[in-house]
Amino acid sequence: MGMTFWIAVLPLLSFLIAGLGVFFGIDSLKRRSHYFGLLAVGLSLFLSVELLFEVMKGKVISESWFTWLVSGGLSASFGGYVDSLTAVMLVVVNFVSFFVHLYSVGYMAEDPSYDRFFAYLGLFTFSMLVLVLSPNFLQLFFGWEAVGLSSYLLIGFWFKRKRAADAAIKAFIMNRVGDFLFILGVAAVFWLFGSLEFGEVFAKASKASAGALSLIGLLLLGGAVGKSAQFPLHTWLADAMEGPTPISALIHAATMVAAGVFMVARCWPIYDGSYILPIVGVIGVITAFGAATIGLTQFDIKRVLAYSTLSQLGYMFAALGAGAYVFAMFHLFTHAFFKALLFLGSGSVIHAMSGEQDIRRMGGLFKYMKITGTTFIIGTLALVGIPPLAGFFSKDKIIFSTYANGHFVWWFFLTLGALLTALYMGRLVFLVFFGRERFGERERKHLHESPAVMTVPLIVLSIPSIFAGFLEGWFTEFLKKSVPNHLHHTSHSLEITLAAVTVSLALLGLFVAALFYYWNKISPEVITENPFIRPLYTLVYNKYYFDELYYYLFVRGVGFGLGKLSSLFDRFVIDGIVNGLAFITRGLGEAVRLTQTGVVNAYALYFALGLILVIAIIWLV
Repeated sequence: MGMTFWIAVLPLLSFLIAGLGVFFGIDSLKRRSHYFGLLAVGLSLFLSVELLFEVMKGKVISESWFTWLVSGGLSASFGGYVDSLTAVMLVVVNFVSFFVHLYSVGYMAEDPSYDRFFAYLGLFTFSMLVLVLSPNFLQLFFGWEAVGLSSYLLIGFWFKRKRAADAAIKAFIMNRVGDFLFILGVAAVFWLFGSLEFGEVFAKASKASAGALSLIGLLLLGGAVGKSAQFPLHTWLADAMEGPTPISALIHAATMVAAGVFMVARCWPIYDGSYILPIVGVIGVITAFGAATIGLTQFDIKRVLAYSTLSQLGYMFAALGAGAYVFAMFHLFTHAFFKALLFLGSGSVIHAMSGEQDIRRMGGLFKYMKITGTTFIIGTLALVGIPPLAGFFSKDKIIFSTYANGHFVWWFFLTLGALLTALYMGRLVFLVFFGRERFGERERKHLHESPAVMTVPLIVLSIPSIFAGFLEGWFTEFLKKSVPNHLHHTSHSLEITLAAVTVSLALLGLFVAALFYYWNKISPEVITENPFIRPLYTLVYNKYYFDELYYYLFVRGVGFGLGKLSSLFDRFVIDGIVNGLAFITRGLGEAVRLTQTGVVNAYALYFALGLILVIAIIWLV
């Protein structure tokens, strides 16, 4: 077996070892389960970096581990395919996963299910690695579903809490909607091309009709919308915050939600030949802008970051819709670092605040947590897109690509989204780390900086959050070997002008946030209580009532409808069959009873008639 096999299997081995400890209750493994995860993911990261250097030399690595399925005309192998796109994803997934493992040693130290957590973490990492290494659609679907299963287990990790259990079920069911469409897309691929291997399918895609490719692309997009929590299948991601914070970092930064973006980029020959790229872009713009507005109204520190992820994923989908596949992946690349940093930073805050997540009950934490505060601010500035931090380069390229390719409405809302991002992230930073302390003496006595095992990952992740954007030139040229970047030629001065507009709006957003929440020059309560603004605020605060809509349409609506149908089925079909059989039996009994007269002459007549009937049958035969 080659390197790709061990890159994927090492985290699986950590899952199996830790899982055996959980299953058999081996106490000696319980508090040591993190060693297996750190060693496995660390080795996988080392091999991924080595593989990256091999691919940088111009190699494309294809390995077959074993033949998975042979049935009729369908043949699929399990293996590893590594081009520039996969090589980058392998490093990102393993890099973030390694530091999430390390951070979790401190964050989960007191949890009674410590070993189970690290077992699930290994399974999650393995699932994503299998997904990105896929050489065919069948293995891609396996990894796709394995990531969904892992997320279900980790979101509902504290399953004794009803909210966590409900959030896990919600994520699982909403992803099943997208996955149903995805598997139909995979079936359509085989029906049209007679193969599921990427190489064969993409080679034939240029000869297929645009209509057929559009159908396949639309079905696959359904899976991407569910997995990457895009409108209208976006509501599960905010509730996924009920899982442990390190898992939030991993889901939002490098696994699961990134899978949809990766899949569309991998299938670019299908999308380029179809009519549906504008649909991809519109979905992205709606999600980017809508999630940013919701982020302005939330008070749970993790929910604000969750809607931030939704919004940034929307930017990536907008880039895909504009045909700028490389820029979408570049933003995925930089976003992984600063979003992991922000979620782990929020975990550090929650840890110090004894589990408190409401930002209205925080304030002034910077003087108690300087490392957490500094790294969180770095992550915020990267997310907002302030130069020269990483998010500026990647997000600016997406906004520019929409304008350059003629999608001016998209550009407008994405640019306005940059203002909203700065506003809600500035609000978060000022309410959490600055201003007056809004907690009691008990919390103040407990406040402390997190241990080194938690702060070291924050420091390390802050480095690429600052400098990863400078890899733009290398990243663009490297990824162009695997995916295209359709960009209409424009002047350099136009790009600089558009970037200046975006940065100016981001700075304006931070300034307005400071007026509201740092200098307290304007009261947000006065504005939100305005009779003209209050209805809009209520609408956004309640997340546009999508949860309520889905509840009445699909939970209560379908449940009520199915209840009525089952009642009618039970009454007229089940009861009808039972009662009908009873009626027939009773009728036959009544008919037979009439023959039992007790008269010998009548019985002799019956006998004679029966004998005549038998003779007639024999004669006719």
